[in-house]
Parts: sequence; structure tokens; C-alpha cells
Amino acid sequence: MRVRRSPRRGVPIGICGCLVSALLIVVVLAVGVVFIFLRSPNLALLVAGFKPEGSTAQVFAGQPNTPPVQLENPVNPPQAVVNLGSSGSQVLPAGNVQTGTINGSAAATVSFSENDLMNLCVQRTTFCSNTNPQYRNVKVDLQPDGGIVYADVTVPELGSAQTVGVALKLDASHRQFNVVGVDVGGTLYGLPSGELGQRVQDIAAKANELLQVATLDVSGGVYNLSDIRIDSNSITFVMR
Repeated sequence: MRVRRSPRRGVPIGICGCLVSALLIVVVLAVGVVFIFLRSPNLALLVAGFKPEGSTAQVFAGQPNTPPVQLENPVNPPQAVVNLGSSGSQVLPAGNVQTGTINGSAAATVSFSENDLMNLCVQRTTFCSNTNPQYRNVKVDLQPDGGIVYADVTVPELGSAQTVGVALKLDASHRQFNVVGVDVGGTLYGLPSGELGQRVQDIAAKANELLQVATLDVSGGVYNLSDIRIDSNSITFVMR
């Protein structure tokens, strides 16, 4: 069965939209395995080349929470615009951006809670609207230094839904994401080495490229991505 990919023009272009849509596109591509191999979701993943690698919870177990960013003299600017080069620009929601200094140097933060991410997803994409009968109830579960994006995937031949997630984690630079694997029922399955796994990695690579070229324009000052900090409650982009 062919999985429909979101057209480029439907992908939001802000950092928030870029991140949300990239995570959700990875989910849609990954759960396509379930549509192709329709009998047992767990067996389908194995047949497709996904191999069990233990518990998904172990990926984040013992991961220390990244210390929060402490801006000196923080200010909420009236407007902030994120620029993504040839992918365009986007005004960020009020209240999610702060400017100030870190150790005397100009800095800014862009922060989103899980609820913020879901609200943005509903407003700026069709992934979270529950209008596609093949997948519903998309949700983001932030974890220390990463997170899992879940969706309830309907298998028509079985007449039932299976919750499938994609686990992502920041790399050592804390500036981009790695796709760790696919979660089914709490078990983590590693990505296969063939075309399907490469498609997922290509989407993640594109999202990472956008993050690296991102700049934040606030009151005439321009900030570049310094690092990304994630705990169980929020994701923060630190710009300097």
C-alpha cells in the first residue's frame, strides 16, 4: 500500500513548524511498514527489516535533565521572525521567545511545551487534525534530550488500530536529531538498512539542515542556533 507523503507546500516553515512537521512526516513514513505488512504489527516490523532492540524507555532512562537556560535581564520582544534561507520565514508566536544575555553575550531562547507543539501542529499542518482515517491521535511525548511522536495507525484488514511511535534523540552536538527507532507496544525496533530506513533518515537529515541554517531576527538583532535543550516538559532552542 502506498503511503501518501505531505506535499512540500503544506509543510510549515518556522522552526516550530519545521520541527513538528519533520517529526510527524517521519511517523507517517515509518508506520507505512504496518500498512505494507498487514497481519501482525509486530511481525510486520520484523519482516520489513526492523529488529527489536529492547525497551523504548531504556533509550531515555537515566538521561539527566538538561539544565534550564538562565537568561540575564530577560525580555519578551513584541515580535520575532525565524528565517530558514530558501525555505522562507515565519513570525513566531508571542510569548515563546525571550531575549537577554548569557555570560554577558547577547542570546535568545525559543521554547515550546508539549501543548504548544500540538497546538502548532493543529494550526499549521493536517497531521494532527484527525481527518486522515489511516492515522489519528498524533501526540508528542518529550523526554530528556529527545522524544517520541506517536500515532494510532488503522490497519483496514484487521479493523483495528495500532499505536506506533518514532523515537528521536539529540546527538552529541545538541544541535540536531537522530532517529533512534520505531516504538510498538513499548518495544524499540531499529531502522532497517534498506530503502525504507533510508527514507526516514533522509527526512530527518532535511529537518536537521533547516535547523542549521535557521536564524532568529529580533528587534534588528540576528541570532544563530547554539544548541537545543529538551526535558520532559519543554523543548528550547538557544540562539546566540
